[in-house]
Amino acid sequence: MNEQQVRPAPVRESALSWRRGGGGPAWGAPGARHTLRNGGLALPAAPDPAALRPTKAAPRDRLAVGDLLERVREDDEEGESRLRFLPALERLVQSLDSEAGLHAEGRAAVRRELARALVRQRQLVRLLRERPTIALTDIRAPVFITGLPGSGAALLHNLLAEHPGLDAPALWELADPGAEFTDIQQRRAALRRARADAERTARPTLERGAGQLLRHTRPGGCHRLLTNAFHSMMATLTWRVPGYGDWLEDADLTEAYAFHRAQLQAVTWRIPGSAPLLRDPFHSRHLRALLRAYPDARVVHVHRSPADVVGVCAGISAARRGTTAPAGDPAPVGAEWAARAERHFAASEQARAALPQSRLLDVRYAELVADPVREVRRVQRFAGVTPTALVDHAVAALAARSARAARTARAFQPTEFGLSRRRLDSRFAVYRTTYGV
Repeated sequence: MNEQQVRPAPVRESALSWRRGGGGPAWGAPGARHTLRNGGLALPAAPDPAALRPTKAAPRDRLAVGDLLERVREDDEEGESRLRFLPALERLVQSLDSEAGLHAEGRAAVRRELARALVRQRQLVRLLRERPTIALTDIRAPVFITGLPGSGAALLHNLLAEHPGLDAPALWELADPGAEFTDIQQRRAALRRARADAERTARPTLERGAGQLLRHTRPGGCHRLLTNAFHSMMATLTWRVPGYGDWLEDADLTEAYAFHRAQLQAVTWRIPGSAPLLRDPFHSRHLRALLRAYPDARVVHVHRSPADVVGVCAGISAARRGTTAPAGDPAPVGAEWAARAERHFAASEQARAALPQSRLLDVRYAELVADPVREVRRVQRFAGVTPTALVDHAVAALAARSARAARTARAFQPTEFGLSRRRLDSRFAVYRTTYGV
């Protein structure tokens, strides 16, 4: 049987069924039966802390890279040599151990998460060794959406994903980029893991309006691919790691983005699609490194009032950190994210110079929510796809549903974190004037 014929159909959620429209992909539903590739490599389960626990606990329950390597160690001689980005992992672990204030359950959760990233690394290397043609997978003119949490980038990503000419990998696909499923049980297990991870991530902020679209069958953020290289600023949202965050702000992410591309090749080889559509809140400050991996990339940058964005970043950060460490004074979280956003905007302005203006599009959040169909059509043309009435209908339906959810939520406010909206407006006056926010 031809290899192309047995690749699995995507399990992705859409506002409308494309099957009814007579065109585009037939979007699968969770639990539905799909054709699977025969043979290949089985997907290893996420590390079991009990099975992988080292025989001797680290002194005073300290986090240590050696402990993590022991948890994922293989019997073969090449097991550890296939792991990369260990210096970055060392920086992250040191910051987690000395700055994050993790409680016992939080340390256990951190160990599991970091061990899973190491397993994903090793899994991808094994897959590429078994199937070297994956490295030849063409990724042409990808579209990257960026904008800090709370900017509306996630909303735009989801709205654009309704177009069949844009391929937005679902969260579950990005969660296991190096996996090759050999039977339906492994595929269902991957979906269950991704669903549990999405629910766990969204739960702390759902009532505040953040994470409403975070589901395993909806478009996922490609920061997960950088997380596997321990080069993702999302770590600063999840944990209090100022030392690691400060280091990462000035780090060269060239190799991390090369690894990002290798993982994306594996994802698109497994489930072929059209033009890739990806999102990371922090891409804009690393455009030079991104362009080295994706020379023909196009970038959509979403802008919103910095006061709103800082409030959301602080709110998400405080909520997520509260799942692994005791809750503290919210004011330092606000001050941290006001300063980090200020540096981010300055770095983004410098990085934008590396991208030709014809491949950069700015979107204002206010215009996106005021007329989502019109604004999405504008972005679709920029992405090289043709707007259609059916897509407009799907975009309007999803935008309306998101707007209703936003109206019932209590949004994060800067004042909750000791910040004055007036002072933030003044602090970010240049950015607000430049982008009309």
